[in-house]
Amino acid sequence: MIIVNNKFYKIFFLSILLAFLSKAVNAQDQNFANISTLSKWYNPSLKNDKKVTLNMNHRDVRYQGLIGYRSSVGMIDVPLSNGKTQELDNSGFWNLNAGFSLDESNQNILKSSQALLGLSYAVPLTGNNTYLSVSIQGSYFNSRLDLSNASFQDQFDRNGPIANAVSNDPLRSGDSRDWYSGHLGLSFFQNTDSENWSLGIAVRDITNPEINRQSNNSFNLKPTISLQGSYEFKKNQMVYGVQGFVGLKTSAYKQIISFNASHQFNDGNFSAIGSGLAYRFRDAVIPYIDLSFKQSKVALYYEMNISGINASGYNRNAFELSFIHSFAKKVKN
Repeated sequence: MIIVNNKFYKIFFLSILLAFLSKAVNAQDQNFANISTLSKWYNPSLKNDKKVTLNMNHRDVRYQGLIGYRSSVGMIDVPLSNGKTQELDNSGFWNLNAGFSLDESNQNILKSSQALLGLSYAVPLTGNNTYLSVSIQGSYFNSRLDLSNASFQDQFDRNGPIANAVSNDPLRSGDSRDWYSGHLGLSFFQNTDSENWSLGIAVRDITNPEINRQSNNSFNLKPTISLQGSYEFKKNQMVYGVQGFVGLKTSAYKQIISFNASHQFNDGNFSAIGSGLAYRFRDAVIPYIDLSFKQSKVALYYEMNISGINASGYNRNAFELSFIHSFAKKVKN
């Protein structure tokens, strides 16, 4: 008789659930393969420990070998706890979350930035480090379009475009738009020595921000929902896990699932080496490796395009670099 490990069964069940949800939903803003950072960007309530943590991500997307656009994110979590330890101790805790992102296209034609500030509170439900957490978050978004150096083929005759007959289009050149918005998050999580899991839901743009300068409700962002889930367990010196993120918005691809495994070392400096495979539905397969040193972790992702863009003759690839650092918390006397 074959006995299926219960922990592997949980990973399989979560994978099937995320795959099923992806059939009916679409996307949101940031598009990183590092699901841990991505999830907390949308839902600060997923902070499941009392460590001060810094997350930084950079993604570089190229078409035909030329840079298409870059995305960078920095985020810090600061638990507001008077406890003497960084570990969960079945007591509630506050967490302050702040982040900044920058996206820019080739030649800076389109550039956008976003700043986030969130506050969450986690309250224990049971005596085994199971928590319910809620969060509220505010954001400022700025987008700038610059077509001052762009030219357009707009002179035609009966045979088509006229050679060398182009003009500059100053429409919205240098135009800058900005808006403020509010977001809510809810999650359940458990974090123990042997395993941890989380389930979260976030509602974005609950304030229906107006994203143009004219009074027109058709240009107001509607509230959208994203779902997050993860499960990870330890077995001997190995750690296995699965994470997923599903966004419900537009038709951009934001359903991503990731599997990972890492080997833990007893070395005080070099603590772990791992690898994994992420899949962004109908868009990319993303293998990655990660290394852990003391309280820091570095991961490198490489995206292999599987979307329909190849049909147009363009080849796209991307790489992503992730850095996570947990700051040691001083123990009070």
